[in-house]
Amino acid sequence: MTEELLSTQAAAELIAAEIDESGGTAYWSRVLTNNRREDRNPPHRVAFQRLGGGAFYRPEDVAAFVEFEKSRRLGVLKLSGRAAEAVRAFGIGEKGGSATGRKLNVSALTLQLDQATGAHFVQLVTNDPLMVYRLELSEARALAKELADTAQAGQRGAQ
Repeated sequence: MTEELLSTQAAAELIAAEIDESGGTAYWSRVLTNNRREDRNPPHRVAFQRLGGGAFYRPEDVAAFVEFEKSRRLGVLKLSGRAAEAVRAFGIGEKGGSATGRKLNVSALTLQLDQATGAHFVQLVTNDPLMVYRLELSEARALAKELADTAQAGQRGAQ
């Protein structure tokens, strides 16, 4: 049983037919050619096979690329890893979030006693999103100093 493979030209034609792109087949042929280069880091590498002097693609690999590209263009691509973590940290696309970060909404700041160790710590609770943080006393002092220094520098810069 032989496997169907598409030439670069045939794969480019298939992609151009699926994705509305003004560059047409010539554009997608260049994309596929650049995608094969090891010195490039494309967002989605399309698997290919070298046969003779040409590069050939499995139809299912081309279809997966088409779906990836459609999702990327529509903005529905699911981010993962550090990219997703950064978007979540800033709250981009969420209530209270922005490209410069979330608005800090501290709802409680209390001194607590760790029953297991007998050590005191500061508990900081934020709303939107609800998060509870434990700060050792030295961490709380360092954070307070850094906040005060930064706010003071900001006031000097605003004058």
